Amino acid sequence: MNQTRNTKLSYIIDIPVIVDEGKLMFAEIEKHIPFAIKRFYFISDIIPGAIRGKHAHKKTKQMLFCIRGSITMTLDNGKERESFKLDKPESGVFLDTMMWHEMTDFSSDSLLLVVASDPYVEEDYIRDYKTFIQLAGGKNI
Repeated sequence: MNQTRNTKLSYIIDIPVIVDEGKLMFAEIEKHIPFAIKRFYFISDIIPGAIRGKHAHKKTKQMLFCIRGSITMTLDNGKERESFKLDKPESGVFLDTMMWHEMTDFSSDSLLLVVASDPYVEEDYIRDYKTFIQLAGGKNI
């Protein structure tokens, strides 16, 4: 069964886990991932103290799974901000369009999987926070 937990600005989906001689975790499009996946990538070997992300997307939606280790996610919709830990491989956070996001506090063994609704297109990225706030109709938090 698809488990969903709301955060203040988004939600976390728990995907199924089958346990036998080990753990097998899986996700299905539209059942667990709310979009067709057009791109995926991994982030690992992060330098201590690094801040990743620092952008929003105009069109692309994403799901982020910390499949090993832990990270701190900070989400910002232009009006509110929240931070939480991702540290279970079966729990992924949904990032809708126009969601500024930053990833920090990477454990030394962290491995982050990101699945995206669209291929990479630089014009989809909002990399300046002040521009994001203007486009989101928010106020500087």
